[in-house]
Amino acid sequence: MNIKFLSFVILLFAFSGSYAQPVIHFEQRLHDFGTIKEVNGAVSYNFVFVNQGTSPILVKNVESSCGCTSPEWTKQPVLPGQTGFVKATFDPKDRPGYFDKTITVFSNAKTPIVELKIKGTVEGRTRTVLDEYPYELASGLRLPLDHISLMKVRKGDAKGMNYGVYNNSGKKVAVSFTDVPSWLKISIEPQQMETGKIAMIKASCNTALLNNYGLNEQEIGLLVNGKKYPLRVSVYVEEDFSGKDMSTAPAITVEKKYYNFGTIASPAQAGYTYKITNTGKSLLKIHRVYANDSRIKVTLAVQELKPGESTEIKAEIVEKAMAGKLSGVINVITNSPLNPDLPLRFYGEIK
Repeated sequence: MNIKFLSFVILLFAFSGSYAQPVIHFEQRLHDFGTIKEVNGAVSYNFVFVNQGTSPILVKNVESSCGCTSPEWTKQPVLPGQTGFVKATFDPKDRPGYFDKTITVFSNAKTPIVELKIKGTVEGRTRTVLDEYPYELASGLRLPLDHISLMKVRKGDAKGMNYGVYNNSGKKVAVSFTDVPSWLKISIEPQQMETGKIAMIKASCNTALLNNYGLNEQEIGLLVNGKKYPLRVSVYVEEDFSGKDMSTAPAITVEKKYYNFGTIASPAQAGYTYKITNTGKSLLKIHRVYANDSRIKVTLAVQELKPGESTEIKAEIVEKAMAGKLSGVINVITNSPLNPDLPLRFYGEIK
């Protein structure tokens, strides 16, 4: 065979191989369950995809926007022309009304991230007082949430909320609070609760006395017949953007929002550095950076960025971190009105 022709064939195969790429194509990306009944339990749907490319597809991970939705997917490589699936299972328990959930698919395809959606309406079952107050504390009192949440409030404002509390202890109790921080006022009426009755907790916060933007959590003491129990209180403080000129405001962008460190063996460590840039027209202030999991350590290089400047946020696993799956969210709180709370994902599994 002619040497030149042979060289040409080899180069042709190498050239075509370098452009071999998997292409993921879903038959549909939205499924409407319509109206489903809570009493009938979980519902599932298979999103089928075809590999329309020229090399195998490997689905690396699938995540859902809510714990109520559990994903499953094809774990083996899907060859060109073959099909795979992503299964979404929605649990309607204690979720009456309309739902709209996102399932995010990460793969090696030409389009590496694909979003799927499920929606529908849950016809709720007849609810009891225990359903309305599903979280039972060690004291026997029950709350509608697992803690007292004051939701979101703008810096400098004061906000109050009322929470019902149900006495499921089987006896009459006297209730009060201790270890209350200066920014929080909390009381209960009536303080003497008959068994099987509901009282009202009144809580308010003064954000002028809080230094941290973003999520603030405090453990206070709940006194029931003189015995102390822990009770968590939270409030999310955001900047007041009223009257802000959007055309001259700072803007925050990130080079990559997601990082999967895979599976590591404890005490091995993993880390990733996110690049943050101010693409706006005025000074960007990063008020705070924090993670939702104590196994993640975050470090911010520079707190203020002029237009066009960049900085780095480093995320890493702390030494001797507890084993298990880690689905980390790193919150970047800024003075950007378009994106005051930028979430970064840092996830994987520690063996």
